[in-house]
Amino acid sequence: MPRISAETVAEHVERQEAAVFEAAIRLFLERGYAAVGLADIAAAVGLKRNSLYRYFPDKAHILLRWLRRELPEQVAESERLLGGDGDPVERIQAWATYQLDYARRPEHRLIAALPDLARDLDAETRAELADSHRGLLAPLDGVLAEAGIADPAERKAAARLIGGLVLGAAETESREQEEAALRRRLHRAIAALAG
Repeated sequence: MPRISAETVAEHVERQEAAVFEAAIRLFLERGYAAVGLADIAAAVGLKRNSLYRYFPDKAHILLRWLRRELPEQVAESERLLGGDGDPVERIQAWATYQLDYARRPEHRLIAALPDLARDLDAETRAELADSHRGLLAPLDGVLAEAGIADPAERKAAARLIGGLVLGAAETESREQEEAALRRRLHRAIAALAG
């Protein structure tokens, strides 16, 4: 019987699962989700590959656990930035700036791995993740209404356009170093869409 590193077997399993999770996320952040295999994760934790299956059935479920924690945090931050007082357009611009800054963080690469992850998940879980990801744009509806867009269909269209602009700006920033000029243009485009 293998040695346990805790007072109880349950505590040992919990610690090992946490170690596998932390090692996997660290490797995903360093190398990218697609470049990390279960053997890499097992080696990082000091386990045999087949021992990982006790904790996670595959690497998709490790990333899924992380996404279930990360996406709600990002939605909460979106709600915080878009809610409250102040000029609605300025709040949307602050949200866009936050999204661009977040897109530069290694954690965003894990969110960007959603298409790779989706292949390995059942339809219900894919729908859950898509809903969570759409939740990042949902708080735009209220602030766009405050900005004067009364029609719900127009608010939805404006939110999608703003989301697309932010995504395009993030992709451009990842390839080019024109951050200040790009962000000024993005803020002007947001003002035009929401004003």
